[in-house]
Amino acid sequence: MSTAESAVQFLQGHPLFRGVPESELLAAAGSMHEERFEAGSYLIEEGSYGSSCYFIKSGEVRITSRNLIGDSVTLDRLGEGALIGEVALFLEEKRTSSVQAIGGVTALRLEQNAFSRLAAASPMFHESLSFSARIRTMHAMLSKASIWAAIPNAELRGLAEVTVRRKVYKDDTILEEGVKSDRFYMISEGRFEVRSGRRKKQIFKAGDYFGEMDLLTGEAHTGTVKALESGELMVMGRDEFHFVLQQYEPVRRQFYEVLDIRRPDLLTPEVQAKLHFSAEESSSGGASHPTGVSEAAAAVTDGAAESASEQSRTAAVSNAAPARDRWMDIVLWLGGLFVLFTILAVWIRQPVWIFGALLTGGFLGPVTFVAYIRGSQLLGFRPARLALVFGVSALTTVPGAWVLERYLLQDPGLSGTAASTWRMVLTIAVVEEILKLAVCLVFLRGRTGRFLMDAIVFGAAAGMGFAALESILYGWTYLQQGAAPGMLAVLWVRALLSPFGHGTWTAIAAAGIWYGMSRRGDKQETSGSGRGKLVLVMLGILLSILLHSVWNYPYANGGGKLIGMVSVGVAGIALLYLLLRIGAKEEIERLGAVNPERHTEHRLQDTVGNQPAEGTSTSNASGKSLVCDSCRTVSPPASRYCARCGQALQLKR
Repeated sequence: MSTAESAVQFLQGHPLFRGVPESELLAAAGSMHEERFEAGSYLIEEGSYGSSCYFIKSGEVRITSRNLIGDSVTLDRLGEGALIGEVALFLEEKRTSSVQAIGGVTALRLEQNAFSRLAAASPMFHESLSFSARIRTMHAMLSKASIWAAIPNAELRGLAEVTVRRKVYKDDTILEEGVKSDRFYMISEGRFEVRSGRRKKQIFKAGDYFGEMDLLTGEAHTGTVKALESGELMVMGRDEFHFVLQQYEPVRRQFYEVLDIRRPDLLTPEVQAKLHFSAEESSSGGASHPTGVSEAAAAVTDGAAESASEQSRTAAVSNAAPARDRWMDIVLWLGGLFVLFTILAVWIRQPVWIFGALLTGGFLGPVTFVAYIRGSQLLGFRPARLALVFGVSALTTVPGAWVLERYLLQDPGLSGTAASTWRMVLTIAVVEEILKLAVCLVFLRGRTGRFLMDAIVFGAAAGMGFAALESILYGWTYLQQGAAPGMLAVLWVRALLSPFGHGTWTAIAAAGIWYGMSRRGDKQETSGSGRGKLVLVMLGILLSILLHSVWNYPYANGGGKLIGMVSVGVAGIALLYLLLRIGAKEEIERLGAVNPERHTEHRLQDTVGNQPAEGTSTSNASGKSLVCDSCRTVSPPASRYCARCGQALQLKR
């Protein structure tokens, strides 16, 4: 049988061509070409301009597309009789997805001219294609760039049927402040500004959404939304929004978390009821912070007893975290330079090598420690922010401590007594810890310090900024006395002991401050919980002062000094480790709450009945962390929404 005869027979049996005149079928079949594709080869590539479509005669293909963060999203799996590539021809747009052969595939290729004639000859063919193209396009858009991406693939098609596309143009006003929205809007293209009065609140981009606050509360809370450029919205009605919301727990959880980020005051009992979350459920699900030491300890204890599914979820997120071996690179580079400068300083004794050893030795321990703590963080800020905390602390707290300590310790009335010794070490500890904490408070204000790990990392950076400059000044003092070997010895000892000192103490104190500043659970806060927060603040500060004082105490003999330093080191590192465990678990829960699709990825693949295509990756091609345009938080690859501000993430192209 010839290709034309085979094509005619195929078309006559296809449901799309019922009612098409036989002459048109013959004409179309005459322009068709049978093509064969090997497993893994592409029939259609996303982003290209389409001039033809394909009918699958035998075999199966996988429909995939890249979302905003570069992940490969599996949209569907099609087999014999399927028509692919018609959307770009019908809508006259670029290809919105790629089509890859799963195994050997035979397909009939239909050129655009013949396709247009068929569409014109058969109203049924035209109508079917119009509906199919709209649903497929909307389904792809919902899969790639919306909060609904966690919904199973088959059910997402149903959602596509009740969602409409709306073109908007620059300066169009979508919502007016004070007017309640009765629609839910998802952005597929363009940038939109949200204002409250004259104040700009946010800039939304593709993947973001608005209107949900009005729909959940029944009041106008969104503000004025205006298009900054031409774009496109996906719009859903109020009834459809509430219906879908009630069907999918991951989506409710995501709305709960984002509302808690943007407007925690709106999480009234009524709204929580709509989201099916009580205060207890949100806490157990990870939607509130622990507010006491017992709760914090329980968070770690519970982590050891997590179910297998929770463990696999945690592993999946942790594996996507930024590379955690950067601190080793710093050890090798700075440590290598310090060793080199030390050798040259001892051997050649030229000032340039001595000063090189002074600077690298002063920074080696502190910078490495901060890099290690930052490497334990899943949702942190870029290195420039930590460098700023480090530098501000060094340049302000060291001079400030010098002035205050000279002023407070100038009274000779208690000199030579045990009381004067304790007064000295306590005064130094109080002054230095309070000054370093003041720097932390500046950088932890607002939503910047949403996570416990923020306080720990900023505390470590502030503490180590102080330690770095203090080490350099100690070394400089020896150098001024002409004791270069003494300078090198001091620098080496302080570099090795730095993990047990200022960075650890200030991180512990900053964690206590963070617990006190935490706004989660404020609506249910009682006087008892308020006192509990105050206790945690005081406990964190007092622990840091105590560790600092015991470390600095001038013991009468070397044995006492060793015992004191070992005790402080073990206690400080153990407490810091506990806080890191709690902070890491919290970040994983926050990321999972605002990105439920991370946990349903394999379930979505099972829905379409396949695994990722050979030679493709489900994560962004670069594997790089994603930086939020709004708050500059660094999120792991495959995250779609920022866990700090709730806005959509995009891969920079």
